[in-house]
Amino acid sequence: MSRSMFSLFIITLFSAILVTMFISAIVTFLSLEQKSLFISIWPKNWLVASIVGFFAILSMRPIAVLLGQKATNIIYGKQES
Repeated sequence: MSRSMFSLFIITLFSAILVTMFISAIVTFLSLEQKSLFISIWPKNWLVASIVGFFAILSMRPIAVLLGQKATNIIYGKQES
């Protein structure tokens, strides 16, 4: 595996872990009737969210890059090559 591919995977993994940590914590806390169950339920939710998030970020990255480039071209104009 090349260095750039490894870098892409590890950055995506860390992004998924960190982003889903906050999102799953908030969603889990708000959805619980008994807040005392939070510590026993949240880690499982976080694990599932991190796994799903990793693959979602990897699969949606090309679309996000394309949309970002189109938005940049609309706002700033096309870049001269």
